[in-house]
Amino acid sequence: MTNQLTSSLTIDDASYSVTKADPHPIFHPDMLGIKVSSIGTFCWAGYIVSYECKDGQLFARSMTLGVFDDDPLVNGVKPDPLPKPDDPAYAFILGRSYTDVWLPLDYSGEVILGKDWVGNLGRGNHGSAPAVEYNDVKKVVFLEGRLQKITDISEQYVAERQALIEQEEEKREKQWSIEERKRRRVRFKRKVLEFFTRKKQPMATHRDDF
Repeated sequence: MTNQLTSSLTIDDASYSVTKADPHPIFHPDMLGIKVSSIGTFCWAGYIVSYECKDGQLFARSMTLGVFDDDPLVNGVKPDPLPKPDDPAYAFILGRSYTDVWLPLDYSGEVILGKDWVGNLGRGNHGSAPAVEYNDVKKVVFLEGRLQKITDISEQYVAERQALIEQEEEKREKQWSIEERKRRRVRFKRKVLEFFTRKKQPMATHRDDF
């Protein structure tokens, strides 16, 4: 699985990435009778949602759905107009997008949110960013769509995140060391050839030259 796009949730005018929801999902197009398909390798789920908590109520404010042969309504709202075929954006259609649908949700559960991403800590090109990859982490509790509690749980991830950061730094240092040894071998080989041929050797221009 490649890196996956994540939904977001805006709360107190701050936008967070949704890293986890229990139970999962917060919302699914199936709840509206809309069948979706994968938008791409970066979104196998087939939908991305911008949630917002406004006046204590959870809404699906906007969304992109993996729908390509239909124009279903979402909360009575039509999808955004598609770009024209001569528009460069036409080649990047990801399905149908809906703006400001403000669909109220009755979700009950805990949602873990992350903000201030520090970077990919050892996942490679897999999945979406977990909470440990964010400096600012919140746990938000909803009951039937109503906000119950917000807890800052950032401290729970500090030690684990630091350990992962150190592991990534060690990997980079090791890789740099390997690359540096390769470069030194090439420089040595070039000097030896120059000595015996009395001709200046070209610099390495391809990774295979190392």
